[in-house]
Amino acid sequence: MYLTKFDLEGRTAIVTGGGSWIGKGICLALAQAGANIVVVNRSANTAEATAHEVQEIGRKSLAIPTDVCDYDQVQQMVNKTVEIFGAIDILVNNAGGTTQDTEVPILEMSERIWDKVVDLNLKSVFLCSQAVAKVMIQNKKGNIVNISSWFASMPCPQCAPYASSKAGVINLTQTLAYNLAPYNIRVNAISPGSIPKEDIYKKNGRLGRWGTPEDIAWPVVFMASDASSFVTGQVLTVDGAVPAPLNL
Repeated sequence: MYLTKFDLEGRTAIVTGGGSWIGKGICLALAQAGANIVVVNRSANTAEATAHEVQEIGRKSLAIPTDVCDYDQVQQMVNKTVEIFGAIDILVNNAGGTTQDTEVPILEMSERIWDKVVDLNLKSVFLCSQAVAKVMIQNKKGNIVNISSWFASMPCPQCAPYASSKAGVINLTQTLAYNLAPYNIRVNAISPGSIPKEDIYKKNGRLGRWGTPEDIAWPVVFMASDASSFVTGQVLTVDGAVPAPLNL
């Protein structure tokens, strides 16, 4: 009886950055919980590959190549989702990250690098949340789950724009939760620890391993489901009790 609280049957979820890694894990977990999935990714190929895996689970899925830093593309993505599925019940703002070429000391950092990283990690959350919230308000319900990072709460000398933008995601989560609560829309965040793309670190960490995409995906399912119906404006840290490195 109680497990029905986690059931997402018939709901539609948008997952940004859903083509690979953590985003793909989130798509598959939400699908296993019953949701239909809109896979949003800049790469059409990876989005379509994940959408195909969702369909193999038995759920409907749609791949929409989108630059989530572009206002017009975000609007088009939301409009297409509503056109195909009729509603949006869940938004997971997962798109984000940093790359080796953007990890430089702040005194050597260009404005271009700063804008690129902050736009990807923070502006995208604003654009997608604003566009989807307008749809959710019409339906008087919805869930938004934002993916932050353990770097949001500590200095990161080699990745200042990434850490700063992820800290901004937490504040934006709290602000959206306050603004959208009267419309029965909940907004929460997950703050992952180290989730390596390869398993060479699997024997490390306080729990004897590093995290996997599934370790993040199932907490997202919890936040998106009725099991967390009185939880909003909160940040759930999923880091295996391992303190983040400072990149010193």
